[in-house]
Amino acid sequence: MSEYAGSPADSDAAESEAAAEAVVAGAESDRVSVATEEELKFAPGPDQPVPDLSGLAHAAGGDSMQLDAVYFDSPDFRLSRAKLTLRRRTGGTDAGWHLKLPAGSARTEMHVDLSDGDEARVPAELLAVVREQVGQVPLIPVALLSTARTTTLLAERAGGPAVAELSDDHVTAVRFARPGVAAARSEWRELEVELVEAGTGQALLDGVAEIFAAAGIEPAATASKLARALGTAPELAAQRTLDRKSPLVQTVLAAMAEHIGVLQHREQDVAVDAPDAVHKTRVASRRLRSILKTFAPLFDASSVTRLREELKWFAARLGYARDAEVQLERLPRLLDDLPAEAITEGVAEQMTQMLTAHHRTTVANVKRTLSTVRYRTLLASLQHWLEDPPFNPGWDASARTGKAYRPMLDEAIAKVRRQHRKVRTTSGAEQLAHRHEVRKKAKVVRYVCEALSLALGTPAAEAAAAWEAVTEHYGELNDAAVAREWILQLSRRAEADGHSSFTYGVLFGTLLHHTEASLTDADRVLKRAFETKL
Repeated sequence: MSEYAGSPADSDAAESEAAAEAVVAGAESDRVSVATEEELKFAPGPDQPVPDLSGLAHAAGGDSMQLDAVYFDSPDFRLSRAKLTLRRRTGGTDAGWHLKLPAGSARTEMHVDLSDGDEARVPAELLAVVREQVGQVPLIPVALLSTARTTTLLAERAGGPAVAELSDDHVTAVRFARPGVAAARSEWRELEVELVEAGTGQALLDGVAEIFAAAGIEPAATASKLARALGTAPELAAQRTLDRKSPLVQTVLAAMAEHIGVLQHREQDVAVDAPDAVHKTRVASRRLRSILKTFAPLFDASSVTRLREELKWFAARLGYARDAEVQLERLPRLLDDLPAEAITEGVAEQMTQMLTAHHRTTVANVKRTLSTVRYRTLLASLQHWLEDPPFNPGWDASARTGKAYRPMLDEAIAKVRRQHRKVRTTSGAEQLAHRHEVRKKAKVVRYVCEALSLALGTPAAEAAAAWEAVTEHYGELNDAAVAREWILQLSRRAEADGHSSFTYGVLFGTLLHHTEASLTDADRVLKRAFETKL
């Protein structure tokens, strides 16, 4: 079973190359520049002189520079395994964000200039291409490469234009530690010859290769500096799978990674109010809160509390927009079920106008939230959680998923039972409030079962489905209660504007009837969920 269940499988080279051209074309914008990179890499000795190329090319200038690049990948190195390279480089003439994709014998490189924003916030244009290639994987720093580079421009004739650049690189690489991957440091020297314009100067490349071979300089063993820095980590990650024997901490972090990936990749969609973007982002934040709440014993308590509070804050901001979106879709449709004589003139237009105005306001508030320091700090905290999880030193990191999960899941289910007992002993508005709490606690159980399904498979997935039915049925009750509140507000607004509120009264009574009819179904599915064994 995949460590990231539901994520796209690794594309083979042919599929990746075929898809890259179309994806890049669709992502081009005023901020993005695209070029084709064609180069050869060689591995000289530490003090081996650069062979004399004067019989092949003429020097046309050069420079020395310091380049520092942070490389990003998913926790399971999905980009590296798909032959994608994402980095943020400072120094040199092309400082910025770079995304390299395979393109036949060459590579396509996308470039976005550095901005004043968060250094770990991948530009939306590049994030969209990553999503097309490998799915909504979370992106975290995996390595830092510092390169002391000396360049020489090569022309085919004296005074002619440069057709290639020879770089003599002294590289220091640090692979960052993360669960299952130890930190590593390495140093090496590399010679790189890159064409200024792909497809022009191939004879020069061939000549350089011959001269270097004659000097005993072998081609580089890896296709990129990052590949050398990471070593076998991507291959080992590809072999790791989750099952009952996997440590619970790995299962929990894998589940968190999926939802953090959704938050990262959906940000731009939320900003433009793309269909379902707010909903999916809100659900991802709730899933993270539920996982942190249930599996809190695995982590530092104060870290869990801080992150859950920030996720709650963000989900609340999204919630206002989502509720407005739901009511804008739902309330006008309720008029379709009323007899014509119950619908006063102009009520549909009044309702839609008021709901639309409120929805626009909430969406604008969400967009402002995305530009706040608090939100950027939340994203950084989530990213750091995957880079260096704040584990509880008192927790046995080797505790297996198949056994260690049980007390925590049992406690989450027990909370639902205790809350449901309050439902049976109350009535009216108080009972509805308790039913809403039942739904919230049932969601926690559902999300935890979904997380466990990464390692426990079908039994956990079936339990999640049973609890999903509970949340859906109780959700209908809650939605009806929220809709009634909206109808009351719309009714008061209509009266204040001098319009009839008669239709709103009919709608209110209709929703009360539907609520009573839904109570039996909600209790039935809850009973079934309690009986479902993992």
